[in-house]
Formats: sequence, structure tokens, C-alpha cells
Amino acid sequence: MNADSMNRIDTLANIGSSLLGVQMEAGELGPADVSENIWVFGYCFGLFEAMARYANLDQYTDGMRMMSAGFGRLVAAPAQGAVLFRLALDKQEDHAFQEGAAVGEADLLAWAKDANALPANLTRYARRKVDQA
Repeated sequence: MNADSMNRIDTLANIGSSLLGVQMEAGELGPADVSENIWVFGYCFGLFEAMARYANLDQYTDGMRMMSAGFGRLVAAPAQGAVLFRLALDKQEDHAFQEGAAVGEADLLAWAKDANALPANLTRYARRKVDQA
């Protein structure tokens, strides 16, 4: 892999983890919520996956690297990124994961079409959960 590809992967991972991190902070979610709340986990995966597809990354190489790096940044544990990515692949059949992934994907694609449409459904989800408690 050349330096340009690595820089692109790193930039996309930073953008994705920043978009998610801002929402998590606003929704009072922490790194543990990424792996412990299946809907949240799916949302994060969906946003990263949509970003990889939007950037035309090969899903088996650069896309996987970007998503692993993004997860690692998101939980502030780079080594955990690949573990979380593999766990996300195992959760593909879970309904709550699928639902979160679809919302995360839709949020990223809406933002890609309109820079003013910042992803916000993770924060909304977290706030609804708190209000219901």
C-alpha cells in the first residue's frame, strides 16, 4: 500500500470517528456503548461502511483498514479497532444491529449530499433511551 492510500484511509477514519465521537458526546455515550449497545454498534458500523463505499474503497482491503482504524480511534484504543470490526461482521444478522447500521448509513449519505445535514441520529437515539428510562 502506498503512502497516498494510507493517508486517505487515515483521513477517512478520522472523519468517521469524529462524526461519531461528537454524537456520542452529545448523547452522553462512552466507548463501552460501542460494543455493549448493539444498535449503537450497528450505527457506527453503518456510518463507517457508507463512508468506505462513498469513497470507493475496496471492502476487502482499504475499506476494512479504514473501518478498523475508525473503530480504534472511536474507542481510543487502536488495537481494539480490528477486534470491533470482526465483531461487527459477526453481528450482521442481529436485527438491532441492522437497524442501527441502516440509520448510520443513511446519516452519512445524507451528509455526503448536503454538508448541512450533519449526522445526528445516534445522539437522538441516545437521548430517547435516556428519556424512556
